[in-house]
Order: sequence, then structure tokens, then C-alpha cells
Amino acid sequence: MTARLLDVRRHADPVARVLVLHGGQQHSTEPTTWRQLSVLRSRVLASAVARAGARNRLDVVFLRYAVRGWNDGAPLRDARWALGRLREEDPALPTGLLGYSMGGRTALRLAEEVDTVATAAAWVDRADLPLLRPPRGGRVLMVHGARDEVTSPEGTLAAAERLRRLGADVRVRTDLDDTHGLVRHAPTWHRLVAEHLVDELTGSTRGRHP
Repeated sequence: MTARLLDVRRHADPVARVLVLHGGQQHSTEPTTWRQLSVLRSRVLASAVARAGARNRLDVVFLRYAVRGWNDGAPLRDARWALGRLREEDPALPTGLLGYSMGGRTALRLAEEVDTVATAAAWVDRADLPLLRPPRGGRVLMVHGARDEVTSPEGTLAAAERLRRLGADVRVRTDLDDTHGLVRHAPTWHRLVAEHLVDELTGSTRGRHP
């Protein structure tokens, strides 16, 4: 069982890149597959970012963890491996993280290693809050459905407050009537996440946020 990287969209001369991190479970040694729902949901988000960033030569790469469970931080090890692989290609390329559910927890824990972070329905463990640090660029987007019963919108708000106290500029949306799958308002979630990442990493949409 090994982690795998999938190229969602690559460019000959990229301006920046996004690493997408999918969801999972708290405890599981079951191998991750492309058919699992948390992986499929994250692939949809990755495709939305790839479409939005194509004109601006934004690379989008998807990480599939070795196993489904958090298991005391297994996704952190996989994500650090993936970031290391990407840095070997081009250490100077601006990099963002997009994390869904457990991937959001992973992205927040690794935020200080990249330029910007976006999370969707992030799983925020209160024990993680003292460990969070802002990304290098200082800006974060966190979105969460108001009716999410799998991960808590309050966790997203707590993480946002922690990062703000450390000087980060954090935008949060938890007001839309949606569940953990983020399906009911999918076009809005996709637009918010894609605009944030394209803007922060390539500067192409700056000033368009309400």
C-alpha cells in the first residue's frame, strides 16, 4: 500500500500548482481506492480548480493516500512525501493545498509549508488547534455546509479564529444549507475554492471577491 499522485492537469510551463487532499476515516488500514466516495468528491473539486486555472497555467495534482484512516497522522506523512516530490520538480513554484474533510485537517496541519490553503468541510480536531500555523502567503479559505453532521462547522470556525490570531487573512463560509457532501450548492463551493486558489497563486482574479 503506497500513496499515489495523479495529474489532474499539467502545463508545459506552469505558473503555480495545487495539491488536492481527499477525505477518509479516523481509523482504517483499508487501502484507498479511486471509487471511495471521499476520493470521488475530492476529484470533483480538483477538476473544478483545474478548469478554472487552465488559462493561467495552474497545475493541479491529486494525492491518493496509502490507507483510508487518519491513524495518528498517516495522511500527513503521505502529503509531505507528495510535497517533496513536487518540490523536486520545481522548488520555487508557488504551491497551494486544497483539502476536503480529512484532507482539510491535513492541509491545515501543513499550511505553513505552502503559500495558501483552501478547505472544504474540514475535519478539525481541537487537539490540532495549537499546532496550526498560517501559510506563507497568509490567506486561507474555509467553506463548510451549515447542515454538516459528519464534520463540524464549529471546528472550521475555531481553526479560522486560531489562524487569524496568528495574523492570517481567513475567509469563511458556513452559511449555505448543505451537508458534508457539499452537493446541494456544489457550483458555489467549486467557484469559491477555485477562485481563491487561482487568485492567490496566479493573481488572475484579485479584486473579484465580494
